[in-house]
Amino acid sequence: MKGKPLSSLFHYGWVTVIGAFLAYTCWGISRHLFPYVLPNMEAELNLAHEPMGNIASVYFVAYTIMSFVWGTIADKIGPRRCMLIGQVSILVGLTGMGFMSSLTTGFLFYFLCGAGAAGQSVPIVRLLSDWFGGARRGTAIGIAMAGAGVLTVVLGVAVPIILASYSWRWNWWIGAAFVLIVAAVCWFLLVDTPGQRGLAPIGTNNKELSASSIGHIKESEPIAPKVTIRHILKRGTVWNLGGIYFIHGITYSIFMTFAVAYLKEIGWGVKAAAGVLATWGASQIVGPIIWGIAADRLTKKYLLAITLALEVMGLFIFLGDSTVGGYVGAAIIGFGTVGIPTIIAAAMADYYEPTTVGTTFGLITLIFGIGAIVGPTIGGALGDATGTLLTAITLALGALILAFVLALVLKRPPKR
Repeated sequence: MKGKPLSSLFHYGWVTVIGAFLAYTCWGISRHLFPYVLPNMEAELNLAHEPMGNIASVYFVAYTIMSFVWGTIADKIGPRRCMLIGQVSILVGLTGMGFMSSLTTGFLFYFLCGAGAAGQSVPIVRLLSDWFGGARRGTAIGIAMAGAGVLTVVLGVAVPIILASYSWRWNWWIGAAFVLIVAAVCWFLLVDTPGQRGLAPIGTNNKELSASSIGHIKESEPIAPKVTIRHILKRGTVWNLGGIYFIHGITYSIFMTFAVAYLKEIGWGVKAAAGVLATWGASQIVGPIIWGIAADRLTKKYLLAITLALEVMGLFIFLGDSTVGGYVGAAIIGFGTVGIPTIIAAAMADYYEPTTVGTTFGLITLIFGIGAIVGPTIGGALGDATGTLLTAITLALGALILAFVLALVLKRPPKR
């Protein structure tokens, strides 16, 4: 197949990255707005930490269930339609959260947010795995994932301003309007495969052409024509990566849900606490790009171990009795945290056949979601039982140490 030069800066693959970046901002607002407004919602609705943690868990229940569903569907109908449907789900969910008056409505609409978020993160991996070869795939995924970090920083600035003049409800409604605009842009920008544009993937050669781009798998490649879920589950790697991602789900959801509330608990003001979370988000702007570039060049096993070690160090600093430490620790945590999904997403096409990337990543993300489900619930229960959210953060710290060990025993990917 002939196309534009693979190194061309104007290859449409980079336009696809822009669309994926915007899709990740939808993912970010559906997930990261909640902790910013959580204290205000608790006060007005007269709810304790545990029920609010349960609402966060419902989000991850939806994310867990739909991750595998979206991954499988993306392998069949293409990622573009999955992402657009997911954005509609987020739009409805955010709008409904603005009208929340009880736990029931919170569960329902935050479930829609979680379902739509899975429709962004999982299909994006399939989308960019088709558009980019091994030499550029990690970079492309990293750039796209930076969208969530940018959005988190914007929230850190915008939410306190909106809260100062309006109800917390307006944060949800303004977020819904933003998602509507992004969905309209993605409708025009996103294209499933380079083959639809008469192009070859970026950063690859003829031997590495994506099976999705050329419509078949070359007979010379040592890849089974059909790989089922049963075959995937028999590979130890899926459980190793899944274990790391499970712990990532626990620690990520605990920190994201309760970091601001914990800082307020120990005497921080609303703006200062929001600033810490914004710093956490800011480190996730450049973090995915740096980790993505590194994943294209270095051994992913050791990169995963480094990200987890950074998170452990960041949490120690965050828990120290220091204002500066709160900001520095959050920045380190954010930088390390975002490396895990970036590296694992980039590793999918290394470990698994091109036609099963969406399904496999959906399965691993489902395992992540289980961890994310139990994280806020356990963390909130510990906080209520002990009278301090310090116990929840400490739980996250211990889990990260275990994930570090799992990363060290990860096998190298097979040669293809």
